[in-house]
Amino acid sequence: MFHTLLLFQPIQAIDYPIVKSILEQLSNEQNSRHFPDNMCPDLYVFTLYCNSGMTILLRRTLLTSGIHYHAIEIRLNPKVLIQEREYVKVAKASEFPQICDRFKAVLKPLQKCLELTPLQLFYKLNAIDEYQVKRIDYCINIRTILHEVYMELISRADIPAHFYLVTELDKKSGRQVAYKNSFYIQTKGHSVGVNIYNKEYQMRREFEDYERLEDANQIIRIEIQCLNGKTNSLKQKLGWRYRDCHYFMNEELSRKLIYDYYEKTVGFEDYYTLDEARRLIQSNGQYRTKTINKMIEVLLLVNQKRSIHKAKLAYSEDTTEPKKVNEFNTLIKKIKKCGINPVTIPVNWGYDHIPNLVEEMDKNFTQLLRVVI
Repeated sequence: MFHTLLLFQPIQAIDYPIVKSILEQLSNEQNSRHFPDNMCPDLYVFTLYCNSGMTILLRRTLLTSGIHYHAIEIRLNPKVLIQEREYVKVAKASEFPQICDRFKAVLKPLQKCLELTPLQLFYKLNAIDEYQVKRIDYCINIRTILHEVYMELISRADIPAHFYLVTELDKKSGRQVAYKNSFYIQTKGHSVGVNIYNKEYQMRREFEDYERLEDANQIIRIEIQCLNGKTNSLKQKLGWRYRDCHYFMNEELSRKLIYDYYEKTVGFEDYYTLDEARRLIQSNGQYRTKTINKMIEVLLLVNQKRSIHKAKLAYSEDTTEPKKVNEFNTLIKKIKKCGINPVTIPVNWGYDHIPNLVEEMDKNFTQLLRVVI
């Protein structure tokens, strides 16, 4: 299951102004916007195919060698491409042939214009297999009546080493704050993003006029954003020659990445109240009394700080001190080994036990595998 794709195809420097001129001409004919990107001066944005889930980006980047790199990039919502204005559901690998056909049809006018010009090289800009994948977001939608409860628990999850919390500017306070109704972290090298969020809230915020907002009711989306560094490392790790689209259209790869990063952050364990979690740890005969007391100490700290990550900072005082960080992480692993999520349920919520969302993830992937088989 996947959502956003960012595709790229290098073009010759001599052909760049020709391609740009054609896109400007088509944009003017359709009265669609085209403009330089304010956030990234290397990019020029064309919106003429936005209704089909595509935004075209022309990139002109000065490399350290002093040479300019030129490319056409396409930011693609594959589900919108094959199903107009479908912003809630995610695409499946089994739909890739349909995605290829629609991609070719939508960009046919662009390709026809290109073929009438004296380009240095012949490009197939309407053939998806001529592009490579710069980014792909693997994701899954989970519908649950407890979506607000789960989002609050998930927001207290751990932030692994080499990740940081992604924030946005609060216009009222002027400070950077975490995204509301979202647990969004990214690697410091900007290769992987993990975003778990309330889909209905996101739709109301970004697509206020969407006619089927109720489709997003009670949905939590778990999204693993494989950015340029990650897609390149997957190519190397899996022995692919290029980052061709068809390599990434793999439900098993999607499942593995979603589960891997979900385990590293949220974990697979069920949630309990503090008293019940403490009772379960104390009744576990696997550890000595001294270890059990330390596990309960960490559990109390997570409960007090309302976050595994904040508890880790408090426990170690200085996260650059490896010994204390390792000790905390070891105790967290021991708590999880007991089948207990270190994030505890507040007493006033009225729940003694809440199953982990992984059970619903299992159901979704099982249904998907049945369809594929």
